[in-house]
Amino acid sequence: MTTPITPTSPSVAAQSGIPQLGAGDTHDGFFLWGAPKAGKSGFIGALYGLSRGEDVERWTAHPKDCDDPHTQEMVLRAHEELRERRNTKTGVRDTPYRPLRLTLRKMKAGRQVGELRVALVDPAGEFSVDPSHRLSTAGKHLYRQVATSHGVLWLFEATPAGVASTLDRLLILEQLVALIEAGGAPQLDLPVAICLSKIDCLSDERRQTALSNPTQALLDHLGVTSLTWFEAVCPTLRCFAVSSAGTVADKVRPIGLNEVLDWLEEQRSRRVRAAQSAAFRGRAVDFMKRWSVRVARGTAMVAILAGAGYGGARMMRTLQSASARTAAASDSSATVSTASNPRSRRVAADSPKSSTTRPLTPAPRTANAAPPPRPRESTGEVTRRTTRPPPVFNARAERDSMRAAFEEGIAVRREGEPGTQWFRRAYVHASRLIDRGTAGSREYTPERLIRARACLIGELGCSRSAVSEDLTWVLLYGDDGQRRTAVRLLERVGS
Repeated sequence: MTTPITPTSPSVAAQSGIPQLGAGDTHDGFFLWGAPKAGKSGFIGALYGLSRGEDVERWTAHPKDCDDPHTQEMVLRAHEELRERRNTKTGVRDTPYRPLRLTLRKMKAGRQVGELRVALVDPAGEFSVDPSHRLSTAGKHLYRQVATSHGVLWLFEATPAGVASTLDRLLILEQLVALIEAGGAPQLDLPVAICLSKIDCLSDERRQTALSNPTQALLDHLGVTSLTWFEAVCPTLRCFAVSSAGTVADKVRPIGLNEVLDWLEEQRSRRVRAAQSAAFRGRAVDFMKRWSVRVARGTAMVAILAGAGYGGARMMRTLQSASARTAAASDSSATVSTASNPRSRRVAADSPKSSTTRPLTPAPRTANAAPPPRPRESTGEVTRRTTRPPPVFNARAERDSMRAAFEEGIAVRREGEPGTQWFRRAYVHASRLIDRGTAGSREYTPERLIRARACLIGELGCSRSAVSEDLTWVLLYGDDGQRRTAVRLLERVGS
């Protein structure tokens, strides 16, 4: 039997003609991510199996809803392999993976109540577990596609009872760091669904426990530290427990996929509403700008017309006053001639009205008289207060005090004393710096490490989750020395 052609086969890639992503472009697909045999291809085949379920409210994906013959063929092939419990390995490629485009329809009592258009991309699992593939040119390009996509379905294969887990937690950290660097942002701004896959291999009790509380199931499977890494990097995160094949032999009866698709539809609707709201605000701003320019021009025209009218009226008043002064000058010519006579000037000088008025001396003030009121600088009796400016936060002084307190605590501890007060001071100064900084800033990674060390060494009673979060931040953004210290502390915490 010949090996079937998969969505990632080189023969298909050569005919796809998929262009490379340019700077600033975003991939429009949902990526199925995980190690080999994690159930990524089975998820595609389970979409067709949803249409054959018996739930009153469920999603369906019929081959007729595929956008192209290639997607239709791959969905049918994946469903057939899932029914026979076979798995065709996805091949490693140096070219972009071709997305499978189809429309998922949500049915309720035989009536369609919603739909979700998806473009699923199923890359090879080697890109997630093999550093050589991740650091290659194709791997870097793939990680950039994932970091700028519409969402990620991250699958982790469940471990049956009695089987040792082969999960490498440091590989999860390396992938998250690579995705952050590829996205160019402190966090991944996309929905990430973490799925505990293949739960059909679990016992009935463990399966029901995982379905009722998938977060706890993934916490037990990944560990506290790994799940904290996801929470720190992915602000839009949800945990699920799924089985693509189901528990019915020779049939595909998926378990838990409806919940995943409901959440993806909710996140897609939320992001669409946010984009529409941003576009509406942009149009409103443009509208206001255009009308403000028109209003400014109209105001300027009104001001010019008002100025012209005021200037004309003032010119008329000036001409009228000039003509009045000319008439008054001609009428007072006789008076001026009389005033120029010396005899008339003597008569005017001898008149009692022209005598010089002496200044009046103020009356003497008695002893009981009230003093004259002091002049006030303002119309109200206002009491002036000198307000002190708010204290300026000195980050350099806080950082120096933090380091000095921590070093003093270490020195005191070497002498046999606990040094709790010094470690508490270092904790307080580090918290001030972190709280004053920008959320998600990598600048305060050393302060997070000192705060975690002060909590553990000084036995300050800090919560385990807070210490794990600080150490996770160091593992994500610290240098090699800081990461080694963080790993040792995480081992001490037991995460």
